[in-house]
Amino acid sequence: MTTATQTLSHFFLDIREELIRFFCRRISCLDTAEDLAQDTYLRLLNYDQFEAAENRRSLAFAVASNIAIDHVRKQKVRARYIADQHELQNDLEFMPHQNTSFEHKEIIEEELAHIHQALLALPEDNRSVIYLSTIKGLTYAQIGKCLGITERMVAKRVASTLKILADIS
Repeated sequence: MTTATQTLSHFFLDIREELIRFFCRRISCLDTAEDLAQDTYLRLLNYDQFEAAENRRSLAFAVASNIAIDHVRKQKVRARYIADQHELQNDLEFMPHQNTSFEHKEIIEEELAHIHQALLALPEDNRSVIYLSTIKGLTYAQIGKCLGITERMVAKRVASTLKILADIS
């Protein structure tokens, strides 16, 4: 362990409880707050200029604030995705199957189940991007703004999602 890592570790141990309280006030879940505090440590560990920072405490809380914002954004996207999945499932259940045989209905239901499982197998970031693009009809720029990523990153996630789905089927 390098001296810089040891210094950061000691610093983090000193402010860890304060970070957890910070996250608890924003998220209201102790387990999540502890996880986000650990994420703060990892981000600080990867921050090259931590040793040179004049006010390390301010830097740590700025990073923690960004992590909290990212977490809340992801929760909102998840909530919308889950709500829309339930709505879609309800719509599919009541979709009229006129002029279709029992076997045809079974095939359709199996295909829908396969698609649903394939979507659930995707990484969450990819699932969010593909959902916002295909179901909500947002542009890459709108998706990037919603998720706090660049338009180029959105395009990369869409491409990787399509590749994953193609490999699954």
